[in-house]
Amino acid sequence: MKAVVGLCVLAALALVPAPGWAEDPIGRFSLGGSVGYSSYGLGDVNERISGVGNRYLEVEHVPPLTGLEKITFGWTFWGDLKTELPFLDGFFVSGGYGVSSGNTESPDMDNKLRVAVSQEAFHVRLLYVPPWRFHEDTRLFVGGGPLIITKQEVRVTQENRSVLEEPWTEEISYEGTGLGWQFGVIAEYMIQDRLSLAMDLGYRLANISYSDDWSARQNVSMDYPPTADAQEHDRLHYDQTYIGHAFLDWEETLRRGEDDPLLEQYGPHYEEMVPVSQDDLEIDLSGVQIHLGVRFYFL
Repeated sequence: MKAVVGLCVLAALALVPAPGWAEDPIGRFSLGGSVGYSSYGLGDVNERISGVGNRYLEVEHVPPLTGLEKITFGWTFWGDLKTELPFLDGFFVSGGYGVSSGNTESPDMDNKLRVAVSQEAFHVRLLYVPPWRFHEDTRLFVGGGPLIITKQEVRVTQENRSVLEEPWTEEISYEGTGLGWQFGVIAEYMIQDRLSLAMDLGYRLANISYSDDWSARQNVSMDYPPTADAQEHDRLHYDQTYIGHAFLDWEETLRRGEDDPLLEQYGPHYEEMVPVSQDDLEIDLSGVQIHLGVRFYFL
């Protein structure tokens, strides 16, 4: 909704008669910052949330718990530097850094579940300014370029806060790096000689599922061990673990722990846990992105 309102504001500004002193910005270099909305692909992640995970919470978990919503969008924050190319009239190059995130949480306070996704990335774009404009104070930039993803992550956390038992926390994360792409259109409206209002509308390709640098990390933390034997090991709660059912290879985990005498009572040992394979869990943050921000021109 905020992105739609911002688009309407920018469109309205573009139709306002320009002041006589307004021209193209003063300064060859510009520094911009923006905040925006992003939609996410996340097909495999959402299938585990709404399929396996919610089915477990609502049918198998005792007592039943409310299921989680899918993650379909999130928020992004960008900063970038842009300059005109000296030997190519109408072409600009920009580069910067941005973060993107989204999450879904359960409403149950005694057994708090949270699935969060995030991305950290550098971007480089080649931009072209068409030789026409629909308003003298507005310029359009069209182009795109690579997205260098330094970290893209899915993190699942389960925290037991019940006053009837000692608290415990379980967590697993899947993360990787990779190369993506983004392309789109930028509209800038000059509000001062060195300051413009900017809107960025584009599409981001960011599926790092088959990246070589892809890993899973489990962290099982229990504030109290149920027995002296279990004291030596961190163990996943056998009959309460959302993470185990939805975001681990549960059948293989149990098979690995078949010879563990404490498995059925206290759950699999930390070293027995088998993460979901890379082929079965795409970390895909591809989607539409809309940004609103300001840009300052200097030098």
